[in-house]
Amino acid sequence: MSAACLKYDGLDASDDESKTDTAFPTMNRINSSLVPPTIYECAQLGLLDELQRLLLQRSKTSEWSVNTPDNQNATLLHWASFYNQLHVIKYLLALPHINVNAVGGDLLSTPLYWAAHRNNIQAVALLLDHHADPTIADKHGFDAYFVAVQSGYTILSAFFIAKGCNIDTPSQDADRLTPLMWLCRYKFELDTARMLFGLGANVHETDAHGNTALHLAATSDFVVAAKYLLDRGVDIHAKNKRGQTALDIANDVASDIETRTSGKRTAATVGLLRSVYRYDESYNTLPVSVLKRHAGLTAFWTPWFVMGLIGVAAHKLDGRDVVVGIAASVAFGYWLVKVAGLDVNPSKLKYSRLMFGVNVHSIFWITFGVALLVAEGALYVHATMVFFVFFTGTCVCVYWTTTTSPGLLSTTIQERHRNVMDLVAMHSRPEVKFCSTCLQHRPLRSKHNVELNACVARFDHFCTFVANVVGANNHTFYFGFLFNSVMGIGVYLAMIVDYLAREGVLNEPTYWRTLARVGHNYPVVLSISILAAVHIVWIGGLLVANIYGILFTWTTNERVLQSRSQAKTSSLHSKFSRGVVQNVVDFFHFPLGDELDRIDWRRCRFYSLDELHARPSKAKLE
Repeated sequence: MSAACLKYDGLDASDDESKTDTAFPTMNRINSSLVPPTIYECAQLGLLDELQRLLLQRSKTSEWSVNTPDNQNATLLHWASFYNQLHVIKYLLALPHINVNAVGGDLLSTPLYWAAHRNNIQAVALLLDHHADPTIADKHGFDAYFVAVQSGYTILSAFFIAKGCNIDTPSQDADRLTPLMWLCRYKFELDTARMLFGLGANVHETDAHGNTALHLAATSDFVVAAKYLLDRGVDIHAKNKRGQTALDIANDVASDIETRTSGKRTAATVGLLRSVYRYDESYNTLPVSVLKRHAGLTAFWTPWFVMGLIGVAAHKLDGRDVVVGIAASVAFGYWLVKVAGLDVNPSKLKYSRLMFGVNVHSIFWITFGVALLVAEGALYVHATMVFFVFFTGTCVCVYWTTTTSPGLLSTTIQERHRNVMDLVAMHSRPEVKFCSTCLQHRPLRSKHNVELNACVARFDHFCTFVANVVGANNHTFYFGFLFNSVMGIGVYLAMIVDYLAREGVLNEPTYWRTLARVGHNYPVVLSISILAAVHIVWIGGLLVANIYGILFTWTTNERVLQSRSQAKTSSLHSKFSRGVVQNVVDFFHFPLGDELDRIDWRRCRFYSLDELHARPSKAKLE
């Protein structure tokens, strides 16, 4: 028979030596006698043998059953579920008259609710397997799935959905909030919200008062929640039963905050919503509305127009008119950026369209400058041919980098449900990382990318200049873009220096006079050369970083994480390196050596370093 001390003073040493146990000087001596635990305490502590003995004794009493609550209105199953005593839960569930949906406690909730409240996911799985009803709500109207979302238990929430719970099930109270709406109103947990978005939560649902999730985010001034809802197409013009839009509520909240803080603070959400509403009501007349409707193309073509106008101003105008022309060109570009809405709810994905336009238009203008000089017979034929070889390589590699999938690890809703079920059933290896947004196991070197909202195999980084993630599938093309760009720009600058030298421009006594003469006599050449010089600096830096990464198996993401890590390493090689030669073979997919010795991260899925450094097998190829 076990006994337990239910009243223990603590672990601090007592000043009174008479109260100190000499065998364990840091513990106070227990002066009270040990008492046997009650049947409910046995369920709490997991004392199955004592629980069975006490049940046998109590079964002889007709007034008591296994479903009888204690003085806290909780049954044995409630306590076992709350404390995750799985062997006790299994025993109780095997009893013939057990009520798996017994309601108890202050909140009048079920054992499943108690297990969910403590994130006891194995207990939840056991109870659900024995027909526990997840839709039974507590006295406030929240069921077990709802309380998992409220507590920020992402995997448990996904497990309830996988077991059949409606992802948008409303609370059974006067407000009728969905789980997503509750997060936006009271406690926005980003991981849980991403999981709900990924499994298809409806952003257009309304509560009993006609509020959407955006109304509730504005009420609580959760700007991150508002941003995510806007990204997923929530209706900004939706009105609640009081005729209010989300902006109306945000204005009221801002006014209240400003009054309470004497104007020192305001609501964070109101600025975002005001800019969104302002943009929605602007640029709606032809032909500007066409530019707004095709915002991505407008952003892409903006640098083309700006640089073209700057080139015209530099070539056609003189004196102060050049400055005025350039200023007007920049102002026009700024207006196009406003029309494209890049400053409204900004994101990397939005700005990538502009930066991709900068990248492509730079390639065009540099090539255009070479073409002008070729037409004048000012450049050597062989040098020009070399330049156009690198130019062609740059264009091809940019196209493939941008249009090729970076290696998305996509999953269907059904696969996500199955992954969660396997995770809970302990069919998943504990060392394998699990993405709580995509609800899938992440292979080594993969990462969830926010811009694409997907996990990417051997993730490197999101590059705005190619408007895509650089990953396992397109990194080789990205390296080709860097290499061809640096070589092509280098050849161009060398040809320009040679051309100016033959023109006698470089014979001026000072650099300033040389620059002034070039600017006066060759404004287009100077403008394009400055553009080329700027690009060769940053592209050259990326090329060097990528060469280092290829030789020693580092991605940009891994170098950033290593720089933040407290565990510094003196080795040039990453933990994924297999030697410089093999690293190069793996990166460029050279058909050298045994095929099974090569690692193709586009198809291979490794989940531990032991698998990686062992000889790959065909079973690991997908």
